[in-house]
Amino acid sequence: MVEGAIAVAALRRLVLERLTRYYGHLTREYAKNPLVTVTSAQIGAALDVEPSQVRKDFGAVGLSGVSRVGYQVCDVCRAIRRELGFDEPYAAVLVGVGHLGSALLNYASFEQYGLVIVAAFDGDNDKVGEVVGDLAIRSVHTLKRFIEENEVSVAVLTTPVEVSQRLAELVVDAGVKAIWNFTPRRLTVPDDVLVRNEHISVGLAEIAYHLNLRRPGPRPAVTEACDPERNCALGTASARALLRMAEQGPESQAGRSQPTAGPAHEAADVTR
Repeated sequence: MVEGAIAVAALRRLVLERLTRYYGHLTREYAKNPLVTVTSAQIGAALDVEPSQVRKDFGAVGLSGVSRVGYQVCDVCRAIRRELGFDEPYAAVLVGVGHLGSALLNYASFEQYGLVIVAAFDGDNDKVGEVVGDLAIRSVHTLKRFIEENEVSVAVLTTPVEVSQRLAELVVDAGVKAIWNFTPRRLTVPDDVLVRNEHISVGLAEIAYHLNLRRPGPRPAVTEACDPERNCALGTASARALLRMAEQGPESQAGRSQPTAGPAHEAADVTR
């Protein structure tokens, strides 16, 4: 078991990332001013990519331009959507409806890339039944069963780091084949499961370090005793509570009402 060990060649991954950038650029430009044609030079200048690389990437998805004209924008967008699978929607669940999870649930453009979040789960009983975006929050107790019953292929994890590995194992056991991981934990999964990491903490660390280097004067000396609660604590209590609820399963929720209708259940029908 290794982290996201699907056999994707490094070059292929870079091509996919560039294709996504091209697609995003063209759709944004089209929204402002509907374009008919575009050249590799125009795309390269906008995205800081060599025009020859743009042409090579387009060739990889079956596109060929016309000299002094370029490419039909619609053809480019269609080819990229087909190659990357944007036209084949896949169902996802989001686990952890905190500030970040709520923001993701309210993001309107995921479906443009094929991602349809059909349910959201949290370990806080007080949140169960609340509507965020178009979905009613469900108890994490019901996570495994929901995945199994609704052909869910993707899990979006925005949970405390302490429970991310155990929850990853739970969703993989239920049938998930890809994890979009917003926690800083390096997840261990079977070879046929892909993990896409979004290390927000690494990005914040790079920003903090960049700004810290530019602060005038020497750094203040450390004189006080080290406080573990300040320097090491990462919300472990809430993390342990979430993990316990996920492992206990729906049986421990006997007698507690769950949402039986509304946007959460309607959204789940996209997988049927």
